[in-house]
Amino acid sequence: MKKIICKEKGQMLIEIVVAVGIIALVLLGVSDLMTRSSRVVTFQKQKDEAITIAQKLQNDYRTQRDIDPLGFYANAGNSILEPCISDTYKCTITMDTVTVPNFIQVTIKVEWKDGGQIFSTSLSQSLSKEIK
Repeated sequence: MKKIICKEKGQMLIEIVVAVGIIALVLLGVSDLMTRSSRVVTFQKQKDEAITIAQKLQNDYRTQRDIDPLGFYANAGNSILEPCISDTYKCTITMDTVTVPNFIQVTIKVEWKDGGQIFSTSLSQSLSKEIK
């Protein structure tokens, strides 16, 4: 067997402590990266769900307009509705008939909380009084 010869006592121990410290720093960086990417994935999932909710509501309003355009236009007026209040998402729908004549500007805003912050996404579409 070979003997390890050290010129100074304790040199091997210092090298081991330094190596363990470097490994700990690398693992800390990797765990931080994984935590941040997990947050990004969660945020993107919530944003996709919010967009899906807004698109569904937009399609519902478009269907109502297609079934009865004159009645839909008469009942819309300038109003703000909150149709989907849940634990996660809050929807606000604004219908504006003043900006463009013979059109209803439907704006759907979906809000959600994540990590103490409020995020939102919105979709807007002009629905005509007459279907062509």
